[in-house]
Amino acid sequence: MPQVIIVEDEEVLGRNIATALTRMGIEAAVAKSCAAARALIAAASPDLVIADVNLGDGDGIEMLGDWRQDHPDVPVIVMTGQDSLSNRLRAERLDATAFLSKPFAMSRLRELILILLAEGNTGTGPVPNGPSVMMYSHDTIGLGHMRRNASIAAALVERVPNASVLMMVGCPAGMVFELKPGVDFVKLPSLAKLGRNQWRPSHLRVSSDMTRSIRMGILERATDAFRPDVLLVDHEPAGVWDELIPMLETLRLRGGTSVILGLRDILDDPARTRDQWEQHGKAQAVRDLYDAVFVYGDERVFPSAEHYGLEALRPGHVTYCGYVTSTHDAPKRNLKGTAPRHILVSGGGGRDAYPVLHASLEALSTIAPDERPDMTLIAGPLMDEELSAPLAQRARELGAWFLNRTSDMPALLDTADLLVTMGGYNSVTEAIAARCPTIVIPRVGPSSEQRLRAECLARLGLVESISQEALSPTRLAERFLQLERTSAPQIDVPLNGADKAAALIAKRLSDMQHETSDHERKTHA
Repeated sequence: MPQVIIVEDEEVLGRNIATALTRMGIEAAVAKSCAAARALIAAASPDLVIADVNLGDGDGIEMLGDWRQDHPDVPVIVMTGQDSLSNRLRAERLDATAFLSKPFAMSRLRELILILLAEGNTGTGPVPNGPSVMMYSHDTIGLGHMRRNASIAAALVERVPNASVLMMVGCPAGMVFELKPGVDFVKLPSLAKLGRNQWRPSHLRVSSDMTRSIRMGILERATDAFRPDVLLVDHEPAGVWDELIPMLETLRLRGGTSVILGLRDILDDPARTRDQWEQHGKAQAVRDLYDAVFVYGDERVFPSAEHYGLEALRPGHVTYCGYVTSTHDAPKRNLKGTAPRHILVSGGGGRDAYPVLHASLEALSTIAPDERPDMTLIAGPLMDEELSAPLAQRARELGAWFLNRTSDMPALLDTADLLVTMGGYNSVTEAIAARCPTIVIPRVGPSSEQRLRAECLARLGLVESISQEALSPTRLAERFLQLERTSAPQIDVPLNGADKAAALIAKRLSDMQHETSDHERKTHA
């Protein structure tokens, strides 16, 4: 086990660093003074030293000076609250490996330590790789699949600090969410969905067969190199064009990888989904090639395992994780019907959100200027410029704010009195998490997903639903002037889906590690 010595006289900071390293499987010891550090370093032969500059009985850089001459290959991290040119030059003369100015993010320090120890320039050799998790999200029209996986990945590396998560994404916008240390992605050629089970290349001017071949090649090479302990597949059990089947079969034959299917609560019409899964071999793939199924939802809202036959496919291995969304302390809201003063209109990913944004702007235009509420519209990063440009112009004419995207949707929801959005998974669950009154205008086809979600949530009093067929500026303007919300929702839905999914994956990784250790001990014996 690698040994790290922390020289820090601030007791809380020293303890926090030591705790973080212990969770990473690294032995950590804290010295609170130069004298204690000299004795500890001489006795321990550490693999890495982290030293503060200003200590109670001396200077950390000077303390390491003589020792450093005899141990030039041991990494040294200098940290200080006095980030001056003088201290940086002194650290450079010490040949310090890194210099950190306080305050710094603990995640940054953890990542730096893992990199330095893994480079193998210590006397103990390289640190073994931590657990590896691969995630697949084919994303075409929206960002939902990738958003869920990104949230789970962030929760997982927080729970298992030495884990590495590699996301395979097909979203045209690439990875649009902030990545945590330990998480990275590989971009697959983008696709556009034509209809149910029908795709085409989104940007490349090549055949579908060639695009499939390229995607499969990337997936195969990444899997061979990364050797995932866990593979989490989102939404498509066989992948687009069955591109995952060869990879899943190889992993099953090779062993050592736990394969999990992650599904949002509502996919499409249940009967149609079951029939298509059987006809296209997806049901067989779940039976033969998967170890577990995660449902990102609540059985009381929509009993997915029953409707889609999941329990019959993987008996005893289907888990409801709750909804994967942003969790924070949402403001308390008045449930009585009042005129909203600030309306937020969200297009989700934005590819097919034009009707909702257009109707909202036209509804705003029917309201007298002195009664008109404030409005902020978010088109979404995937909306075509030729559609977003006239919407932006119309918003300026009406005095509304228009954004192509936002990096902090929860903050906007907290300040909104009303959200108008489509029925996408992320858009709706974020609104529920923020306790924001919401009008859902579900997408019209080709899937029944958004309509079913809007109906289920409206029945439980969690949202109001208006179909696009019944949508008109006049009807929407009525809601803008007086939103009726007279009773509390019938249930509290669980919103910790990312944490629960991450905990389940972490448990699998831990169990697999113990099984490997037991096998190695028996083999040695």
